[in-house]
Amino acid sequence: MENIFCGYYDEEAEQDVPLQPNISEAITFFKDFIWENKNSESAMKILFFQALGGNEASLQISCLEKKLWCISTSVSIRRRFLGPFFKRSTFKIFIDKNEDETENIIRLFYDSSPHEFAAFLKNSKG
Repeated sequence: MENIFCGYYDEEAEQDVPLQPNISEAITFFKDFIWENKNSESAMKILFFQALGGNEASLQISCLEKKLWCISTSVSIRRRFLGPFFKRSTFKIFIDKNEDETENIIRLFYDSSPHEFAAFLKNSKG
């Protein structure tokens, strides 16, 4: 995918986020991201990647348990000949993924076209 932007939500601290990371920067940022909250009342931290263009895709990562991540993904693909407002959306949530599995999903997000990533989401088990 192209035009991938990165952001995060962390109410406790500023984290150095690359605005438009390449795949290696995205993997490094995921691994170096500070997932633990200092205050038990703080909101859950979220790391997200968004691919913009005619077809859109997003990937949100949060840590529910230490070293286990929840990954929420979606792809919206514009239907040919129907204009920009008619899109087919595919959505998938992956729960309790370890670091290697999460890294593989990030790699697929970067290396796949929106159509390939949508097919992966349709055929995978959460």
